Amino acid sequence: MKTTSCLALALGLLSARPYSVAAQNTTLAQNRKLPNATEASKMSTMALYVSDQKTTHLVFPQPVTYVDLGSTGLIAAKATGSENIVRVKAAAAGFGETNMTVLSGGKLYSFVVNYQHNPRVTGIDLGTANGNAEAGKLPTTPLFVSDQKTTHLVFPYPVTYVDLGNSGVIAAKAASAENIVRLKAAGPRFPETNITVLTSNGKLYMFTANYQPDPKVLSLDLGAPGSAAATSESGEAILSNSPIGQGNLDAYSKQALARGGSAASESANQLTVKCGSVGYKQETLFFPLHVGNKSNVTYDVDFVKFYIQDKKVAKRTAEQAIEIAPIYVYNGSQKKIDVKGKLEQVYVFKKFTIPDQKQLIIEVYEKGEGAT
Repeated sequence: MKTTSCLALALGLLSARPYSVAAQNTTLAQNRKLPNATEASKMSTMALYVSDQKTTHLVFPQPVTYVDLGSTGLIAAKATGSENIVRVKAAAAGFGETNMTVLSGGKLYSFVVNYQHNPRVTGIDLGTANGNAEAGKLPTTPLFVSDQKTTHLVFPYPVTYVDLGNSGVIAAKAASAENIVRLKAAGPRFPETNITVLTSNGKLYMFTANYQPDPKVLSLDLGAPGSAAATSESGEAILSNSPIGQGNLDAYSKQALARGGSAASESANQLTVKCGSVGYKQETLFFPLHVGNKSNVTYDVDFVKFYIQDKKVAKRTAEQAIEIAPIYVYNGSQKKIDVKGKLEQVYVFKKFTIPDQKQLIIEVYEKGEGAT
């Protein structure tokens, strides 16, 4: 099949329709009598056990704006790439009981923290915990690693964060593969530890790692249907580059695809590209893209490019084009369009505007071919 390697779609006007949001009215009580210290309600606290051999991750329902540690026996910080996940660890073994306080979404969370060499719970979803660490316990996958063999973990999305509970395990992304993490023991034997991985779609994966000279499983596909790590809905991260949680990004993307409509469309060599009605939510734009293949051969998409350029470019002048990168792509792992099939994706961007005399260009590139 002769196909156009790059099919461009121009949008001269951005028409964003906001998703319906229920209005919320707040009322401020006046002349309310403030309670004194004895009348005030005591805030509930959660018991937390942390180790110097494992890292505990706390997933809050809203972005974290404040963390206070009662003593230097604790180390805590937000997980890289997220706004609502706090990683906690003991600075050394055997610190005295202390406390930790976290402010998330205007709510104050209080913890009483003690040392435990091998804590049972190393990941807690505060949205479901209701004051009980066991109730919010995040699922973990057991792993065995060796210093003589390398273990590979394959994730459905690019990896943005990897945490190792102790130095007994070495980890790094596989060369030229953003979604594969290679693991190995630093030497023979190490205390049981844990590994935590965050992917670009906001999914948190947790593992318990032990040494084994000859592990039976050397590669693990975390996106395989039916796997516990792939199907779990808890532990959702709020990505630093988006004010909307992963679950809601997916939900709004599905709404955008279902809305139908057509902002613009283009066809070439039995390949059709159509942009549906653009959605808007919380300073975020949702561009639904429908690509149809009417030919008798499969079409392999290499990448999709969005950029703003002048509607008319004068001769002998440099064309001004500004590329815009999405913060998330719904259904982004799909790259192949079957015979008579279609590809439906949603490209999510931070809010932007298109100036007068300019237009948004969307280009779809075929794998192995140059742009035309």
